Amino acid sequence: MSSDKERLQEIIAVIRDSHLLKDLNPLKLRFAIEKLGPTFIKMGQIMSSRDDIIPKEYCGELKHLRSNVKPMPFNKVLEILDKQYDGKTFEIFKTIEEIPIGSASIAQVHKAILTTGEEVVVKVQRENIYDMMETDVRLLKKAISVLQIERIFNSVFDFADVLDEMFETAKEEMEFKIEASHMEKFRQLNEEIVYIKVPKVYLEYTTSYSLVMEYIEGRRITDVQGLTALGYDMEEIARKLAANYVKQAIDDGYFHADPHPDNLKVDNGKIIYLDFGMMGTLNKRDRELLSDCILAIVKNDIRAVEHTLLILGEVHGQVDHMQLCNDIKKVLNKNKTQDVANIDIKEFTNDMFAMLSSNNVTLPKDITMLIRGIVVIEGVLKEMSPSINLMQILKTHVKPGKVMTKEKIDSFLSKGIQSGTDLVYIPNELLTFLQGVNSGELRFNIEINDSKHQIRNIEQLVHLVIITILDVAYIIGTSLIVINNKHDLPFIFYIYLILGGVCTVWLFYKLFRSKIKNRRR
Repeated sequence: MSSDKERLQEIIAVIRDSHLLKDLNPLKLRFAIEKLGPTFIKMGQIMSSRDDIIPKEYCGELKHLRSNVKPMPFNKVLEILDKQYDGKTFEIFKTIEEIPIGSASIAQVHKAILTTGEEVVVKVQRENIYDMMETDVRLLKKAISVLQIERIFNSVFDFADVLDEMFETAKEEMEFKIEASHMEKFRQLNEEIVYIKVPKVYLEYTTSYSLVMEYIEGRRITDVQGLTALGYDMEEIARKLAANYVKQAIDDGYFHADPHPDNLKVDNGKIIYLDFGMMGTLNKRDRELLSDCILAIVKNDIRAVEHTLLILGEVHGQVDHMQLCNDIKKVLNKNKTQDVANIDIKEFTNDMFAMLSSNNVTLPKDITMLIRGIVVIEGVLKEMSPSINLMQILKTHVKPGKVMTKEKIDSFLSKGIQSGTDLVYIPNELLTFLQGVNSGELRFNIEINDSKHQIRNIEQLVHLVIITILDVAYIIGTSLIVINNKHDLPFIFYIYLILGGVCTVWLFYKLFRSKIKNRRR
């Protein structure tokens, strides 16, 4: 508790000395965040890509936090490594360069040479970073309601939820053994892609707080001048990067969630991915839904967009389906061009996020991570080769999924099972269909010619269905009662049994009578 008090005093002192409450501006905010330390820097990095939450001028300034993090002193780095290697650091490393080649909020990276001669980089976690972040997040969540952050930034987003998301992501980044496993899985999924390379991980020297991997010189992927001078075709590299990222998302369901230029290099004709602390995962169902949603957007099918978004996302409270459809229409019309490839992905996704939030719908974390990753990749592609369009590549890559959409409902109901292979999808489709009915976005049109006769028949059918459902419930219920109370059945059970039996007899009578009438006709 005393540490919380001390940390709170530090935060208050920085806010006071920076005059944030009197005259807030982007530059002041960035300087204050840098003074406040790793937690705030990490939060600032996440916020820099969320101009759907905070003003764009603030996002632009916060992007500088990516490369402007004050490094740990070198003696502290050696102290941390000695703890990891039981004081045998220089039995593993021949040399470690004192000046880091990169310094971030959670860790910093030093070039080194193993005693066996290989050039490597060693990623070293900041001391006590977990405890510090946990304390800061706890204090920030308490302060959010008092400071009314949402009102300051005119945001509809819950900043407490943003903090939770940030901390969960950061916790995974702080476990370097997890990052090592990410690298291995990513390598396996892309081993047949000749132009993709992942640095080799030295697992024998990797711990929870230190990660040792192959050193690759390379050039920053957005160093257009330097790469062009070396003979690289920037358009070709950009096309390969875009195609691979779409493959990660749609085919693999396993994607790099932080593909900014500092994490992408080009070396010896290959695209090098770095920093695997943030990875996203999409299951088959979500990938199919995402594909269906993209195709619906391309076709400007508002109802299908609504349908897939409601199944894909989480609904908080009530949803006005008419309002949601109107809002989707506004977003699609705003971003509509002659060619869908000309859509500004960043502006479009920001509009979609804001629209969904105002309609009490949120997307899953991994979907959100993918959308942010796509926005970042699009920015990288613009720097590399403006002629390469990610939306066009995405459009040509996606295929209709097996998840039930509006167009598939009639086929599902009328044709049923057309082949044995489709059997595995029936439970998912039925669930999707029922979810659609329950959420209210599915509607049925019934054409009635002979009104009185047809209405009477429909009423009888509905009544029969209700009684059938109740009768099934009765059979299941009586069975459970008998199983659980073999020797001590309550008196009311016998009344329940008699009523259920009467309903069953009546049901069979109605079915028999209906069959006789149909034969006479």
